[in-house]
Amino acid sequence: MRLPRINTNWIAAGILLGAFVISAVRYYLISGSTSDLSEDGGSVIRVSHWQLEPGFREALQWAIDEYNDLPHVKQSGIQVVQMPITGKVYNQFMNVHLISGTAPDIAVQGGRIAEGNALAKFYAPLGTYTSEPNPYNSSAYQVDDLDPALAEFLEQAPWSETFFDGLHGGYNMLLGDYYGIPVCTFGGARIFYNLSILAEVKAFARGQVEHAPQASWLKALWRDESNPEGYLPECEGIAWLAHDAIPQTLGELIFYSYAVQAYAESSGHSYLVPIAASNYSLNDLASAYQILFFSQFWEKASMEMGLPPSNLEYLAAYQRGDWDFDDPALKSYFEIAALLSQFYPYGFLGLDREQAQRRFVLGQAAMIYTGAWDAPGIFSGAKYRDNPEDVFEIKVAPPPTPAPGERWAEYITMRRSEANSKGAVPFAINKSTPHFEECLDFLKFISSHRINEGMSTRSGWLPVIVGAQAPDNVAAFTPIVEGMPARLSMNLSNAGVPPIIRNAWTANYKLYISGDISYEELAKRIDTVLNNPRYGIEHAWTTILQQEIDQSRANTRTISVERLNALLGSDEAAQRERAITYYNLLKDEGVQIRHWWQKDNPDVPLSEY
Repeated sequence: MRLPRINTNWIAAGILLGAFVISAVRYYLISGSTSDLSEDGGSVIRVSHWQLEPGFREALQWAIDEYNDLPHVKQSGIQVVQMPITGKVYNQFMNVHLISGTAPDIAVQGGRIAEGNALAKFYAPLGTYTSEPNPYNSSAYQVDDLDPALAEFLEQAPWSETFFDGLHGGYNMLLGDYYGIPVCTFGGARIFYNLSILAEVKAFARGQVEHAPQASWLKALWRDESNPEGYLPECEGIAWLAHDAIPQTLGELIFYSYAVQAYAESSGHSYLVPIAASNYSLNDLASAYQILFFSQFWEKASMEMGLPPSNLEYLAAYQRGDWDFDDPALKSYFEIAALLSQFYPYGFLGLDREQAQRRFVLGQAAMIYTGAWDAPGIFSGAKYRDNPEDVFEIKVAPPPTPAPGERWAEYITMRRSEANSKGAVPFAINKSTPHFEECLDFLKFISSHRINEGMSTRSGWLPVIVGAQAPDNVAAFTPIVEGMPARLSMNLSNAGVPPIIRNAWTANYKLYISGDISYEELAKRIDTVLNNPRYGIEHAWTTILQQEIDQSRANTRTISVERLNALLGSDEAAQRERAITYYNLLKDEGVQIRHWWQKDNPDVPLSEY
């Protein structure tokens, strides 16, 4: 008997229909409110973020528990819960739920749909409330033995002024209002040193310098008239070995890195490398020096003196011949980048951030370069080893600069400034929440002096509130305010550079530091892209001009909406209208870009799409 033939299209349609029904039911269950009911019938306020590093969730949970335990919170029936989400899907999650109206009540700003003008559509402006004192900074909530002057300031100052950056980390320039409340400070990136390895390598190196004749790797390090390619004078290198200090200069750091390699080879430690690196950009120690080398060009590039040059101004400077790949400062940076990459693990571009940290805490790397957000995991991993003999102490310090007489001292005359550091992890309030006042109260609570200091102690992250004390092991990440501002440095790998140029720069940089291409080949490849009339700098002028035009027109539409809201009685909308109008007048559909073009090309019209 022949069985009836089954149409597989109907099976697919059935699966699709079933998925739709499940999705619809799920949406129905959670729609209508961004908050569910708690077990005792009260309302739940959900706080979402993507900070899954060790310590942060525990610190936030402590703050949430402290808040939920307050008498007036218990009486209100409100319960705050956190909702951590991996960063890999956070933006997509927020996009979907912001559109559907089911996003968490409080969330770290995320989702591309909430960037720029759209921020005001989904998140509530908070400027009206930041000029008032934070009630949770009153004497009833302060820590014991607080300095009287600080206690008085915290109690009386406007909420915004209790943040070390004046709440700049939560301010949106385009909208002219505060949309986020930061809860920590990232600070600067630092080098972590394994002090056990440091002691072993120094002992090994002392034997090497006393041996006659010295090894070839050692003789190549010493910088003198006969060896200008060396890195530091021999007397200074030998003097550094006499004590237990970490490298204090760039020359000593390079000496130490070479010594680690030689020690690993002689002792059979095949997995030991000087620096634990990965494809995570902040693990690349060379990036710490890029700003210092690339700040040599800003005066030539700037077409509006008094303002830091834009990406387009640096590209225009290349067109004018104000810099090229034969420039000594540019070549020197790539030299140091290639040198430092020799101290990274083999195949480091195929490793991720967690693998680099794991290598360091397992004692298979002498150093790692990263930020304060990774510090809790690194300190914990080094302290709680399975074998007590594997435990080691860590020293944290900024990347050192060259001393006089060392190589590259003429280009690196100061540190990179971190004075532009701002409050980080800004929590924003969803406009759709039915519990705005409660959400605002919670943000005031976690940004009070006592709670922010307590979160810092538990998370191992820097606090954001004035006077809050940081844990001893992360105090080294406190921003360094002296030095070269990052905004004065050329950076052709940032998001504002047209994609083809940016990709050519970053891809060939990676090929160069991994040893796959020479500097000459890198220069040739990037030159070819920059000079291409279809997608090079000429195209960048047109692309960036069109972006300015599009942004101006989007701003104009937003101004119209805010004008209507202002006429309907919204003071916040009137304030945003003024801020956007002022910003739009400065841009005015690319008037500045047209002006720059005419300066360099007075007889040539600027192409447009």
